[in-house]
Amino acid sequence: MQDDSITKGKEITYAERQMIERWHNKNKLSNRQIAQRLNKATQTINNELHKGEKCT
Repeated sequence: MQDDSITKGKEITYAERQMIERWHNKNKLSNRQIAQRLNKATQTINNELHKGEKCT
């Protein structure tokens, strides 16, 4: 069950995108860990990381 305190419907900011990228690439944090740090849904982080990926 998802925590009700997670922000709903709010867009990811540029600063948050930078943090997601840094934490994912440099610190090797999981999507769940990043989501907890930013108080976002795990799927939001997953979507953000997959944005712009080219299909092969």
